[in-house]
Amino acid sequence: MNCTMECWDYNYTTHYLNGNTEAYICTKCIILPVISFTCCIGLTLNGIIWLLGFQMKRNPFTVLILNLAIADLGVLIFMPILAIRYFEVLQLSIISNLVIFCLSDMFYLNGLFLLATISIDRCVSVFFPIWHHCSRPKCLSPAVLIQNIMEYMDPYSNISSLHLVVTAMLCFPLIIISTVILFIKIYMKPEQAKRRRLLVMILITLVCFLILTFPLYVYIVTAHFLHLGYIWDIFQFPSYFYLSACVNSSINPVIYFLVGRKKRAQSKENIKVIFQRVFQDDEAPETRQKFTNRVSNSF
Repeated sequence: MNCTMECWDYNYTTHYLNGNTEAYICTKCIILPVISFTCCIGLTLNGIIWLLGFQMKRNPFTVLILNLAIADLGVLIFMPILAIRYFEVLQLSIISNLVIFCLSDMFYLNGLFLLATISIDRCVSVFFPIWHHCSRPKCLSPAVLIQNIMEYMDPYSNISSLHLVVTAMLCFPLIIISTVILFIKIYMKPEQAKRRRLLVMILITLVCFLILTFPLYVYIVTAHFLHLGYIWDIFQFPSYFYLSACVNSSINPVIYFLVGRKKRAQSKENIKVIFQRVFQDDEAPETRQKFTNRVSNSF
């Protein structure tokens, strides 16, 4: 977690990170440009998703996706600043550091909670489609955001430990279970999966998230509660965490595009149509039919 200052110990003046070691310089020269390039691409792609959200017909699921894109935008804005701060390229005041840590942590955790919510939402829609369509909460995304913000309003709470416990004991297990369920669903009924691009898209998104985040997160939890921060610093894990977070926040629009486009479609296919094709599976059958007819008429 990027705001767990007790675990990461950013006191660079007394730590070994003095910029003189060969490994440190090598990591700095490689990681920083990669993070900067990834964030530029990710900001552009997530910005396109967010702008297209104003032109597409919204449903509760697309609202979750748009909020996830906003959370990814926040991560991609503040992660490069944290990386630059980590490598001592930029010196910030204590207040600026605190604000950036809190904002980056808020966006990162909102993205994590939204991804867990999306995974649970898809599993419920698979097993209880009628109940899911009739009883889905309409204010789920604002509730996730407000719950996360309220944690910062309590000055006496140990936010870092609380976030580690909540994410380690709740979010990650739910995401892993949902990933397994969706994989089994798609594997057991491949003909249905072809008709429902949305399940495939969510499954790929969850798998990429687990690959990029889960191994590092296991160490974060272990280092925090077993006081192994010195290993964290020796191997410069914060830089890899920043990189994995940036890649994870940038890859989602690419997944939407690859899953949404048709295999034999023209190269100039409208990007708006591609994204609508992915998300139309969550709509009612008559709505999907209207959308299909509208797309056919446009060509």
